[in-house]
Amino acid sequence: MTNNAYEPRVGLRFVIHGSEFEVTYVAAGMVRYAATAGGKPYRVPYERFMEMQASGTLLLMDGELERISSDKANRKLSELSPAETRLTIRQTRYVCAAVTQLRHPQSRKQLESLIPILAKELEDPCPPAARTVAKWVQRYFLNGKSATAFAPRTHLRGNKMLRFSPEVEILITAGIQQVYLQPERRQAKDVLAYVVGKLAERGLLNAHRSEIKLPSERTIERRIKELDPYVVAVAKKGKVAADRIARAAGRQILSPQAMFLVEIDTHYIDIELKDPDTGEIIGRPYLVCIIDVYTRAVVGVYISMFPPSATTTLAAVKDMLTRQGLGMPGGVPVRIIPDNGVDFKNSAFVRLCGLLGIIIVPAEVRDPNDKAHIESFFRTLTYSLVQKCAGTTFSCPIDRGEYDSRRRATLILERLQEHILEWINEVYHKSIHTRTGRAPILAWQDAMNGWPVQSFSVEEISAIARWPWQRTLHNGRVQIDHIEYFSHALATLEEMGETQVTVLVDELDLHSVYVEHPSERGTLILAESTNPDYTMGLTWYAHQEAKKVRNSMSKSDLKRLGKYSYLLAWWKLLEKIQKDSTLAKRQIAKITNGKGQLKFQSNQDATSPEPPNIYTVQPAEEYSTLKIPVNHTTPTSHQSDHADENGDGYDIIFTELDK
Repeated sequence: MTNNAYEPRVGLRFVIHGSEFEVTYVAAGMVRYAATAGGKPYRVPYERFMEMQASGTLLLMDGELERISSDKANRKLSELSPAETRLTIRQTRYVCAAVTQLRHPQSRKQLESLIPILAKELEDPCPPAARTVAKWVQRYFLNGKSATAFAPRTHLRGNKMLRFSPEVEILITAGIQQVYLQPERRQAKDVLAYVVGKLAERGLLNAHRSEIKLPSERTIERRIKELDPYVVAVAKKGKVAADRIARAAGRQILSPQAMFLVEIDTHYIDIELKDPDTGEIIGRPYLVCIIDVYTRAVVGVYISMFPPSATTTLAAVKDMLTRQGLGMPGGVPVRIIPDNGVDFKNSAFVRLCGLLGIIIVPAEVRDPNDKAHIESFFRTLTYSLVQKCAGTTFSCPIDRGEYDSRRRATLILERLQEHILEWINEVYHKSIHTRTGRAPILAWQDAMNGWPVQSFSVEEISAIARWPWQRTLHNGRVQIDHIEYFSHALATLEEMGETQVTVLVDELDLHSVYVEHPSERGTLILAESTNPDYTMGLTWYAHQEAKKVRNSMSKSDLKRLGKYSYLLAWWKLLEKIQKDSTLAKRQIAKITNGKGQLKFQSNQDATSPEPPNIYTVQPAEEYSTLKIPVNHTTPTSHQSDHADENGDGYDIIFTELDK
């Protein structure tokens, strides 16, 4: 490496503080370069680039110095075109013959007798004139007998003067900046109109004639074409899109063995699903998938109606950690590549990776190249399975055409889960992968042959793959987001002075939590909800929605109901989402995870002795209220398990009046 100042040119590679970069564009006094690993772009002024070379901050690669010249006038052989190379060698041969065979190599008389002989030996059909060879010889001696004297200078030819007056040149530059480099669709014609308008304001032209030479539309098009594509993309599409355009696909991501490197990402599946009870469209599901880079085997899957979150991320990771016990690809990876989404930036995911010694290697923001294998899998899944199912939304409106996705939708979430898992295990894993040349399942089996397999049970992983909360014990209880959990062991800890504890919460089931013993690491204490009717089968998302409804309830309702306020909030929430609206359907799909209201309700009935029954209450003038004993049921009655004012334990029954 060297610190000599070399002219920046496209493709020039250099090192700054140990990191390698490559020049990608040079124009208008700016040098744009990008990191060879990752392709992140940078821009510096030309003067700053030269200063960094002079100070030694920027060092050119040794291989670059061997193939480029310090100036663009005397270029090296590797910098010449084929025609220029042939011309250089031709000049060298004539000059060498003249210098070695003639006493006076610049003598035209001697050259005139030598050139025909050389032309015949070199098989040159058009030999140069004696005067031309004399100039070549003169240049050879003036350059200190250096071979660079023969380098052609055709690249230095051309008109270097301004084509138009300085005033017009300034207006062209300003017009490109203010008119063309805007997010709207602008053309060279608009820039020309700007120039003409400004000259008209200054009285230099009118509708009939101009006092100054004007550029043509084609001239402005050539000026626009000379602009840095990155600058144009930033102005038109934004920095993120410009970075993506200026970045190559990058180096191939390699993994030395199975489960050394895995990629995880969330995909919005291109298909509309139906509610299993009502048949209404509930929206599109999400797929969280983990793929092993070495074998291309899918090692973790979670499909749900929940949007990307820490909940869905942990669910997929738990599936990956427990699959080996079921004879499927999975296990504990060495490295995992997530994106920079909020679903991966959470303490639960980071904590679990820390416990298992998994190294997190985040991908670049909005850069699919860092996790290209999982993105490729999503594309294969979409084209091979999802877009072949009824109700698919296709990839874009153009592909969808007149296809009515909502009307033709037939699948429910459980059926889609079965289809995707069957496709992964029976089709994808048993098909030859185009990049590896092997079936992923066979590549996995060969990679795992002879390796110790560490399997975990679902309960074992579920105990640690949780969201950690730091809480204080109070009367043997801990409170997580207005839900209290109790354990008699916690009361003992509190008496011993151990009041600060870590609570592990499973966002898919808020009925119980685990509390880490402060002094005995590895000891987990199970704490159950003090309100099991509310928390049985409750997810974090449903709890947040219920809180919103509870906060909107009147103070009189809260004062009257007291400890049952959460149950009433839950009742009002499901009452609201039963209304016929697209938003309501999506809400109930997320709350029930696409299982349907009836099945969701029956699951609660099986686990709770007296669950809240949720029904829409019609206007008061159409119903009368009767007091019926609590255990009395009627097939057509709509019940609510609230006691009356006297605490007699009656159900409130709403029965429609005869009209």
